Amino acid sequence: MKDISAITSAWFDELLAEARRKFGAIRFEKVKVDNVELEVAQVADMPAYLDKLVDKARGGKTIELPLWAKIWPSCLILGFYLMKISPIKDARVLEVGAGCGLVGMIAAKRGLDVVMTDIEDDSLLFCRLNALRNGLEDKITLKKVDFTTDRLGEKFDYIIGCEVLYQEDTYKPFAEFVQAHLKDVPGAETVLAMDHKRTGRLFFETIKDKYKIMRQEVPFKNPENGSRDLIDLYRLGGRK
Repeated sequence: MKDISAITSAWFDELLAEARRKFGAIRFEKVKVDNVELEVAQVADMPAYLDKLVDKARGGKTIELPLWAKIWPSCLILGFYLMKISPIKDARVLEVGAGCGLVGMIAAKRGLDVVMTDIEDDSLLFCRLNALRNGLEDKITLKKVDFTTDRLGEKFDYIIGCEVLYQEDTYKPFAEFVQAHLKDVPGAETVLAMDHKRTGRLFFETIKDKYKIMRQEVPFKNPENGSRDLIDLYRLGGRK
């Protein structure tokens, strides 16, 4: 299939068939954040898909775990935040590391124009599938972006992302990416959510002289195992 991010319109069934071809059965999970309910495509039998990846690895092939496919707790926390703010009028949102597109769809539900980006073609496939499933295709644009090297040539009122600070060698390039794409207007901010165990120290050290940084620890009960976790919500805005 051609580059998913370049498709401006596509039949839902065509995309669903492509997802099923690669991942097997696909189910749509209902996810409710505040008063917004969305249906999010999920690999129905992830263990079976992971077994297939293990078999490929035994054959000497390089594999990538589909971390983008998971609905991370940080996505729900960031989604709640987006539901509570009073956004800038006619705001444009840039989502980095969109994964399955949950957070960007919540922003789109609020009427904001969203550019979803990810480096993984499979992520963009699921983002497009989810946008169509939820009737949000008119509010969402997809772009394949490597934030360590790419530039979009435009600036945004909000930059949002979940669990994007997990590889230390990307911290400094991501800081430069933020500076290149965040508008210098009142209220503009970058909002990142991530597991409390990730510190992203070098990223925040790199960018602290450019923006005011606010951090909030948000408790979260993990529905998978009942454990109580902490999600860190970072807001970067107001140039120094």
